Amino acid sequence: MRLLRDIGPTKVILAALLISGAAYLTLSSAYIRNRKAFAAYEAQDYVEAFNQWKGLADAGDAYAQYSLGVLYSQGQGVARNGIKTAYWWRMAAEAGDVNAAYRLGMLYLSGQDVQKDYGAASQWIRKAAEAGQIEAQSALGALYAQGLGLPHDDRLAVEWWRKAADSGNAQAQYGLGAYYAEGKGVPNDDAQAFAWTAKAANQGQRNAQLNMALMYSRGRGVPANDVEAVKWFREAAEQGLPAAQHQLGFIYSEGRGVTKSMSFAVSWWLKAANQGNADAQVNLGLTYYYGEGVPRNIEAAMSWWRKAADQGNAIAQIDLGAAYYDRRNYEEAARWFSKAAAQGNAEARSRLEVMRDGKLIPEQGAL
Repeated sequence: MRLLRDIGPTKVILAALLISGAAYLTLSSAYIRNRKAFAAYEAQDYVEAFNQWKGLADAGDAYAQYSLGVLYSQGQGVARNGIKTAYWWRMAAEAGDVNAAYRLGMLYLSGQDVQKDYGAASQWIRKAAEAGQIEAQSALGALYAQGLGLPHDDRLAVEWWRKAADSGNAQAQYGLGAYYAEGKGVPNDDAQAFAWTAKAANQGQRNAQLNMALMYSRGRGVPANDVEAVKWFREAAEQGLPAAQHQLGFIYSEGRGVTKSMSFAVSWWLKAANQGNADAQVNLGLTYYYGEGVPRNIEAAMSWWRKAADQGNAIAQIDLGAAYYDRRNYEEAARWFSKAAAQGNAEARSRLEVMRDGKLIPEQGAL
């Protein structure tokens, strides 16, 4: 199983499901039935796997209890049932199954199928981490980094990430690289930041791929190289990371390391914007406003700016206000300038003053 982006809910990857078989070294009846169940599982005969594991789980077999929880979580051989997933993982965890302890902790962390409880999440994740479960070690580092269920402690975040990173966990390698880059929990060290980020990126961790691109772009920890930057931006963008898609669009608009192409820029910005990336929405608004890479369309420009402005993006709020100003809709213009000004934006405040001086809005209007 692998931990997905950050420490959010994880998807059970069944190829790594049953790795705690040390308790079944003898040819006991339980061992044989577990082997039969696993064989049925691999053959996708989930009903047979469920029947085999159910009997063992009822008899107190922790390995079977964990496996039964997985079947319930995935709806394989039985209807999906989150309550029974949590029940069987708790039974297995209390009997010492570290994978069950980790999964149960992640359920509490996400609030999926159980009431969200950071304290319980940290308890079970720590139990698994201390027993050597690698994903749990990575997750425990993230809990310390974010102060979820545990006191915020960057030093302990690094300590647990290093344990998991040394075992090849890409999520922990990404976290460790980011902390070396920021000097959090460890002294700032761009060379170490690059080394750990590269390990994660080469395993396909998309946030690490984005950071690799930024390092090459800025020359941090490695000589600046626009071609390598483009390569890593593309790797992350093709995995659907909105920030990378936005950056790749910007690169095409500038022609850095690639042939300049506004049509490609628009294509990548559209992918990011449709995922809610406010920066990409702002840039799409500009392309429609000026007709670069797309036919000029003021309504489309304003539509994209509104999406970004509704997320609190001050640049979009100013652009949208300016568009309303051009239409002599001074009330709406002032409303959007005011939103940006409330965030401390000096340009927005200046525009409001100009409108007041021109008697377009009341002296204290819109603010």
